[in-house]
Amino acid sequence: MKKIVPLLTIFMFAIPSVNAEVNFSVKENISFDGKIATVKTSKKYRSVEACQQLCESRNSCTAFVLNTNAGSCTILKSVTDEDVKEGVTSGSKS
Repeated sequence: MKKIVPLLTIFMFAIPSVNAEVNFSVKENISFDGKIATVKTSKKYRSVEACQQLCESRNSCTAFVLNTNAGSCTILKSVTDEDVKEGVTSGSKS
């Protein structure tokens, strides 16, 4: 067992850390259209930060749309278009 512990220690430091920080380009009063992955209507996702974090947690997410009027956070797999829409904030991974 004494020989295994030093080897595990070496492997722990040999693995590079992954930078999980994702940059988003956020646009107010813009609504993205595209292929929808999921829509959340829970109060938990009714802020830009929460909706963006949900997008960050999904590998397939390329953008999010927070519609404060409808109380929804939409996660998009792809973006095909964007429109001007009051009360909506959209963000795309950059």
